[in-house]
Amino acid sequence: MNKFWTIFKSEYLQVVKKKSFIAGIILTPLFMVAFTMLPAFLASQDVSEQTPYSIVDLDNREIGSQLAEALTRYKLEDDSTIETYPLREIYELRQSDSDSLSSLRRHLDSLILTKSLKRYIVIFPNAESNDSVLMVSKSMNFKASNRYDNRISDILTQFRLKNSNIDLPLDTLLNITHRIDMMQESPGGKTKDFMATYFGALIFVMIIFGSIIGFGQILMRSIIEEKNSRIMEVLISSVSPFQLMMGKVLGLGAANLTQVSVWGAIGFLIFLFRGAVDIPVQVSSIVFNPILIVFFVIYLLIGYIMYSTMFALIGSICTTDKETQNFIFPIVMSLMLPVILLMYIVQQPDSLITIIMSFIPFLTPTMMVARLNIVAPEVFTLSDPIIVEALIGIVTTGLTCLGLIWLTSRIFRMGILMYGKRATIPEIMKWIKYK
Repeated sequence: MNKFWTIFKSEYLQVVKKKSFIAGIILTPLFMVAFTMLPAFLASQDVSEQTPYSIVDLDNREIGSQLAEALTRYKLEDDSTIETYPLREIYELRQSDSDSLSSLRRHLDSLILTKSLKRYIVIFPNAESNDSVLMVSKSMNFKASNRYDNRISDILTQFRLKNSNIDLPLDTLLNITHRIDMMQESPGGKTKDFMATYFGALIFVMIIFGSIIGFGQILMRSIIEEKNSRIMEVLISSVSPFQLMMGKVLGLGAANLTQVSVWGAIGFLIFLFRGAVDIPVQVSSIVFNPILIVFFVIYLLIGYIMYSTMFALIGSICTTDKETQNFIFPIVMSLMLPVILLMYIVQQPDSLITIIMSFIPFLTPTMMVARLNIVAPEVFTLSDPIIVEALIGIVTTGLTCLGLIWLTSRIFRMGILMYGKRATIPEIMKWIKYK
């Protein structure tokens, strides 16, 4: 029993006596509270900027004008004199004039893609009887959609009541006054499905998360094991520390890429034989979009190199797996942040908060992949803001990778030969300055 308590005390004190343990006690609850409260806070925020819209009225009974008038009741939270949904234009056309309608919709789609317009509404003939009202937008904002649905429902209810008799049974009255939900499309006439959009983005983000965490920890543990078994000393006698570090990072990176390539090959085979497989159009447009796939692979590689370099740094300054846990937590949370905020990102992929987080290098790989899956660009053009932002994200993240590689190489060459204790911050600063 005495030996048991000796081991117990030793294992316990090894953890609790470290400053990192104290920091973890304080920081972990703060991170958890912040990441739990942040999505709810963002989701509860009212619209802080104007979201202009247009109306295409094919019914020609001034339903569009009434809808525009009804939407003027919504004002910005910061300034109650400014309309939340400013009307740009009401276009009155005949549905039979298909050429003019197609040309107009292409024009409005281009305005949405360039962020000059947030959405447009298409009101089809006899909308009160067939609920034919369409909203076209890049994103699906629940609050905005609900407001549009409520206002158009009120207007169509009035039309139904005008065309009805006064003495009506309850079922008929409920049928006349029922609320409608607008159909939703993205620019270009693609049907938007929330579940396909949400889970498409989630799957791509989780692939990046799993690849980085899985292979990154393998790299970190291999460095710790080689340090403790003194194999590292033999390796350093044959290669330089920088060559050793990059060999490990890129070697595991190649294994990671092989794994993803196998998944990609399976996906390509499914695509070739998609006629025999019942794949929804919404899923196919995400999974088999070449632009998304190219950006996904690029961000997967950049993200892996950036984070695996950080794992190599952690492995070089730590001597046991226990010491690494508090360092791994911030990495996991930064990779998981887009998953935590995905409900908000689906609704606001172009909001200022989302864009700012997309350009934070440690968040860029997963944030940008999530946004690309939500917006789903089909043509590579620099006139599309999401394409430009994705390219800028590649440049900034790539530069961050170079800086991390330089920093880690300075620490790695000294840390891998250190045994028995974890390096302190003053020691690490000295290693960086060594020539």
